[in-house]
Amino acid sequence: MFSHKPIKTIMTHASLLIASLAFTHSALAADKVVLRINFTPWGMHAQYFGGRAQGFYAEEGIELEIRPPAAGQQNEVFIATGREQFGVTNADAFVKAKGSGLPIVAVMADQPDNPFSVITPQKAGITTPEKMKGMKLAWFQANVMGLIEPVLAKGGLTRKDVEFVSVARGAEVQMLAAGQVDGLFGYSFGQALTLEGKGFPVNVMPVRDYGVQFYGTVIYTNEALLKSNPDLVKRFVRATIKSLIWTHDNIEQAMKEIVAVSPDRDLKLESRKLRMIYELYNSPDYAERFGLMNDAKWQSSIDILASGGDLPKKPTAQSMYTNAIINSIDEAKTLSTLIKQPAK
Repeated sequence: MFSHKPIKTIMTHASLLIASLAFTHSALAADKVVLRINFTPWGMHAQYFGGRAQGFYAEEGIELEIRPPAAGQQNEVFIATGREQFGVTNADAFVKAKGSGLPIVAVMADQPDNPFSVITPQKAGITTPEKMKGMKLAWFQANVMGLIEPVLAKGGLTRKDVEFVSVARGAEVQMLAAGQVDGLFGYSFGQALTLEGKGFPVNVMPVRDYGVQFYGTVIYTNEALLKSNPDLVKRFVRATIKSLIWTHDNIEQAMKEIVAVSPDRDLKLESRKLRMIYELYNSPDYAERFGLMNDAKWQSSIDILASGGDLPKKPTAQSMYTNAIINSIDEAKTLSTLIKQPAK
């Protein structure tokens, strides 16, 4: 004899089965994506770790793995060859990679202006470019000489008027505090805050205040992925924008995700750094949509590298980027308005 279950019960079971199958399909359909970042995790990466923890990437069907930079390797190669899908990198490294022929393309600007600055102790009184004559400046080998030349020129100086002291990353702060150098070339929201946190007040001369038009950091992918799977690129960028929106009002909560993977990072200090980065985001470049790029700033970035002898072959400005993804995401408009308010 057949069992006659109520129609309502049958429908409930069917609904649950359909929901279960949909969930299973969604889980199976999630794209595994690797994001290669430019430094070991610190304040500037909080949105990626925080957004992943909040589920913004999962909501876009992305299973996100975040990898730190690979020692001794050009990280852009991983993305260019398709072994990894996305990267966050400094604009100078990106331009060099394009100049070497790697098929990569920026799909979103992160920091619209370069954060490099000449950082000196307040007690030294080096407050203007002309006062840099004869100073010892801590310098990373990977730094771009072209970035400091407009600052020197403003003071009527050349490279020969400054002693560039090559240092290993992490040693510059200690050397400046110990008086072994007179200043360092670093981030306005990086080493400067670290020094002040250690009781060494500093003066900061950002290169962007001296006519340097040069991108800070960008998010990029490989040209093949952009062509073959633009939907994945759009979903990744949209999840990142959502993460930036959430992080704006949850700075310390996002920063806890950084401390979880980098226990040596100080929560309060890194949170201060990130709030300064959000101030940098409040740029005319982002008046309409967060992440937009333009030919003029890319051309300037290319020219600065080339003039400093750091670029054997010049790529075209148009080949560097696309705004198509950002222009297709409504959240980019929301974020462009939000960044006009202080981050919390």
